Amino acid sequence: MREAEVIVSDTDLEAMGVDGLLSLAREAGLLTVEELACRGNGAVLQVELETKIDEERLTVLECVDEWNRVVERDDSHVYVISFTAPELPEGLEETAADLVGTCDPVVDDGGATMSVVGPHDAISGQIGEYERAGVSPTLQRIGGYEGPEYPLDELTARQREVIETAWEMGYYEVPKEVSANDIAAEMDLDSSTVNEHLQRAERNLLGQFL
Repeated sequence: MREAEVIVSDTDLEAMGVDGLLSLAREAGLLTVEELACRGNGAVLQVELETKIDEERLTVLECVDEWNRVVERDDSHVYVISFTAPELPEGLEETAADLVGTCDPVVDDGGATMSVVGPHDAISGQIGEYERAGVSPTLQRIGGYEGPEYPLDELTARQREVIETAWEMGYYEVPKEVSANDIAAEMDLDSSTVNEHLQRAERNLLGQFL
């Protein structure tokens, strides 16, 4: 397993069509970003902000698929945001399939720096696909990887299945589009079982970041 440190400039983020999302996050005082899932041309991010984001503007952004405010404190707000970069080809999903994901993304005034983790050929293929799409990430270094494989690896298979089903059905929408009973019916489980899996999954995920 290899890890490549890659820098994506603000210009590149604009070319990808996600600059509006980054702008909103910066306006709200961006503290941390954690990738929960990667789809090649999009991702699911957990974003911690100093203040509440402009949720009306967030909702109408072309690149944002879904979002949910999961934690609200006096000094910070945590959101889970699913986005798809409209200017990137869907084929990036195929080249991203062999990647573990990106780790510890850091966003500053000039863009984003992240670690892309996976086999060497998969990393090279992903960077090549970005370049063919008109995005030119800068490869800072590449070397061995010894960190955790993936945030969702902290979940059991059943917890992951339940929380992914809940997300896809709109359980984390504001307001919620479905209840635990709806998820239970979809998965042929008791609602008490679904609630337990959701609570344990949420605790395991948030425990990695809070």
